[in-house]
Amino acid sequence: MAEGNQQDAFLGLAPEDVGFETFLEIFNFFDFQEKFAKNLIAKLALSSLSLPLTVTRTLIQLGHEPFPLSTGKTLICAGRNAYFLPNAFSYMKQLADTRGYTTLWTGLDSAIVSLAVQGIASHRTQQYIDEHYPNIGGPLVNQDKEEDELTDAESFRRVLRNGFRDSVVRVVAVTVARPFTVCFIRQVAQIIGNETKYATCAQALGIIGKQEGPGGLFSGLAPQILGELLVIWGVHLVTHGIQRAILRTEVGDTKQKDESKAKAAKDVHKFIHTAVPFLVNSFGYPYSVVSSVMAVAGSGLAVSFLPYSPSFNNWHGAWDYLRPTGLKRGSRLFLREQVGAVTVGPDQQLYASNSYFA
Repeated sequence: MAEGNQQDAFLGLAPEDVGFETFLEIFNFFDFQEKFAKNLIAKLALSSLSLPLTVTRTLIQLGHEPFPLSTGKTLICAGRNAYFLPNAFSYMKQLADTRGYTTLWTGLDSAIVSLAVQGIASHRTQQYIDEHYPNIGGPLVNQDKEEDELTDAESFRRVLRNGFRDSVVRVVAVTVARPFTVCFIRQVAQIIGNETKYATCAQALGIIGKQEGPGGLFSGLAPQILGELLVIWGVHLVTHGIQRAILRTEVGDTKQKDESKAKAAKDVHKFIHTAVPFLVNSFGYPYSVVSSVMAVAGSGLAVSFLPYSPSFNNWHGAWDYLRPTGLKRGSRLFLREQVGAVTVGPDQQLYASNSYFA
C-alpha cells in the first residue's frame, strides 16, 4: 500500500474497525516516521555545528589559500623538509580573524535546505522502490541470512542488489538537492572576491534560474554523481571481497565454539564495514573537487574568471586543469603539503603561488 493511501486509510478507520493488528500497524507506521524525523533533525543540527569546517573545505577546494605557509617534516618528526599550508583548523581561525566569525557560517540556509532535501528524497525514494520496484537489482532473497551463511554466489547477488538500489536512491537524492548545493558553494565562493551577489538561498535560486536557466542550477552534477557511484560500488565490492576472503580463515569465522574468538571475528567484520568506506572515499574525492569548481562556473563571481580560474566548457576541462596538483584540494585536514610554486608576500612571508585569492 502506498504511504499516502496507507495514511488516508488509517485516518478513515472507524474505532470499531481498529483491531489489535491494525493498531500495531498504525503505531509502527507513525513510529517509523517519527524516527526518520528525529534522525533528520539530528543530522541538520550536526551539519549546522560543523558548517565552519564545511565552509573551510569548500574554500580550499576552490583553491583559496591566502594564508602564510609554514615549514616542517613530511612525517612530522621525520621525512624530508617541505612547505605546508595551514591545517584546516588554523585556516578556519585565520579566516575568522580576518573576515569575522560570521563568515564561518556563510551559506547556512542553503546547507540546511540541501541536507534536508537529500534526506527526504533518499527516504521517499527508498520507500517508493521498496513498494513498487522490489526487484530492482535482483529478487529479494536471503536478506535475513548472515554473511557467513551465504555461498559466494548468493553473497555477490545480494551485493549487486544492494548496490543498484543504493545507487538509485543516492542519484535521486543528490540530483534533487543539487540546486541548493550549488547555491551553498556560490555563497561560500563570494568570500574569495568579497562579493554579495548571492546573499540568501532564495535569492541565489532566483538569480541562477534567471541568468543561467536550469543548467546553472545543476552545474557540477555529473562529477558529483560519478563520485557518489564510485564510492557506493567501491564500498560494496571491496567489503564483499574482504569479507568473503576472511570468512575462509579462522580470523573471520563467527561460528567458532570459543566465544572470545567468535566475538573477535565479529569485531573484525565491524571494522571492515567502518574502514572500507573511509578508504574508498578517497578515490571519489577528486570528483567532489571538480563538482565544487564547476558549481561556480558561469556564476559571474570573481573566482570563475582569470586570474583566479580559467573558464571551463565542461567538467572534463576542469579535471584536466586540476589534474597536476588540484584534485586533492582539501582531502587532508592536517599536513597539507604545498606541492606547487611558492612566492614571497609583501610581509616577507611565504605563500602558495595562488595567494592572489586573498
